[in-house]
Amino acid sequence: MSMLTLNSVTLKKVLYMRSVFLFLLNFYMLVGLAQTNRFEKGKIVNSISVQNSSETYALYLPNSFDETKLSAVVFVFDPSGNGANGMQSFIASAEKFNYILIASNNTKNGVAYEINFEITNRLFATVFSEFKIDEKQIYAAGFSGGSRLATAIAALTGKVQGVIACGAGLAINKSFTPKKEMFSFVGLVGDEDMNYQEMFNTKALLDKFEVDNELFVYNDTHRWPPSEQIERAFGWLQLQAYKKNIRSVDSQFVQSYFETQYAIADSLVIHNKFRSVREYESIIKNFTPYFELKAAQQKAEAIKNSPEYKDQIAERAANIKEENELYEKFSKVYSNDILAAKSDDNFKWWRKELRRLDIDIENATMTPRGKMLKRLKYSIFAGAYESSMGYIYAKKYKHALYCDQLLVYFNPTQAYWYYRVAQSYARNDDFKHTIRNLKKAKELGLQRFQAIEQLPLFAKFKQKKKFKKLFEEDAK
Repeated sequence: MSMLTLNSVTLKKVLYMRSVFLFLLNFYMLVGLAQTNRFEKGKIVNSISVQNSSETYALYLPNSFDETKLSAVVFVFDPSGNGANGMQSFIASAEKFNYILIASNNTKNGVAYEINFEITNRLFATVFSEFKIDEKQIYAAGFSGGSRLATAIAALTGKVQGVIACGAGLAINKSFTPKKEMFSFVGLVGDEDMNYQEMFNTKALLDKFEVDNELFVYNDTHRWPPSEQIERAFGWLQLQAYKKNIRSVDSQFVQSYFETQYAIADSLVIHNKFRSVREYESIIKNFTPYFELKAAQQKAEAIKNSPEYKDQIAERAANIKEENELYEKFSKVYSNDILAAKSDDNFKWWRKELRRLDIDIENATMTPRGKMLKRLKYSIFAGAYESSMGYIYAKKYKHALYCDQLLVYFNPTQAYWYYRVAQSYARNDDFKHTIRNLKKAKELGLQRFQAIEQLPLFAKFKQKKKFKKLFEEDAK
C-alpha cells in the first residue's frame, strides 16, 4: 500500500527498452567478450564504471567463477542506489549456486521508470561486454521499489529467467505485467512488512496469469531479507532451472532443500497453522517430481480440519479487514490535507491517532493484530516519505513540507527527521522554522552537524546571526 502513485511509461519507451536490451544481449552473446581477470573473486568490488556514463555498479564474483565459461548473473536493484548494500545478503547464495552479482549504484526510488531503464540499459551494455553471460541464466532481484523495477525489466525484455521480489510485487503500470511462462517469480515478505497484503495479491494475480511463482513469508519488517531467506528463494529458482533443463539435477541439493523446507513447515504447526499449511502445500507443489509426499498432504489436511486453524483463518480475515479500514481512514485525512499542503489543526488529529496506534501496538505485541498494526503504521509513514521525495523532485516545496512535518510525528525522538523538516523550511524560505528545527536536530545528536553550514541549501542563511551562532557553538 502507498499514498504515492508511480509515473506511467509510454508504449514507445516500453518498446525501446525491449529492443535495446535484446540488441545488447544478442550482440554481446555473439561477440563473447571477457576481460574479467582484473576483478578479484570472493569480494564486493564497488564503484566500477559504466561505459559512456558517470554511473557505477558493484560486482561480486563467486570463488568458483571461471571467465572461460558462460556464467549465470543476478542483477540486484537497491531502492536507494546502494549496490554494495543490496547484494550483501546475496553473497552466500552466489557462492552456493555460482552466480555473478551485479548491482547498479544509480537506479533508485523516486526516479522515473524511463530514467531507470536508460541507466539499466547502459549497465547491461557494460556487463554483457565484460562477461560471458549465459542468456538462459539471467536473473533480476530487488527490494521495495527495486523489486518493482526488477519485475518490470523482466516483463519488458522477456529475457530474464527469474525474479526474486523482496517486499514489493509488480509495478503499477500494466505494460509491465508478466505473461504465461515469461519468467519464474519468487516473492519474499516479512509478516510486519507494509506490503504484506500486496505480496499475497501479487501471488493470486500471477496464479491467474499462469506464471510460475512462489511466496515465502517470514518474521520481519520492510527491509532487505536476511541471507537465509534469499537462499530459500535461490533454492526455489534452482528447482525451476531443473524443471526447464537449464541446470542438471543435483539430487543431493534437492534432498537438502526438501529437508530444510519440511523443517520450516513442521516448526510452524503449533503457533502459526496458517503459515504451516502454506509451507506444506508449497512442498507438495515443488517436490512432487522427486518424492512421495503423502505424509505432507495428510499433515496439511489434518491442520486445515482443526478448529485452531479455522480460528486463525477467521482472525487473519478480521485483521486484514481492519487494516484496510484503518488505512482508508488515515489516507482520507492525508488526501484532504495534501490538497491544501497543510494541516488545518496543526497535526492535532495526527498526533492523537498516532498515539492511539502506538498504544494499540504495545498492547498487542507479537500477536497477529500487533503485526498488522505495525504494517499499517509503516505503510502510512512510507507513503508520506515517498510523497515528500516526489514533491521535492517536482519542486512543490509546500507539499513536501507538509509531508516532512508529518514524518516528525512518526519519529519524535530521532534527529534526522527534524533536520529534514529544516531542509523543507529552507526550501520555503522560512528562516525562523529552519533554525528552530536545526536546533532540535542538534539537541538530539545529529551526526556531522557542522557540515550542514556549508550545504548550498542553507547558503542564503549563512550571514544571519542566529545561523552563525548555531554553528559557532557547535565548533567550540
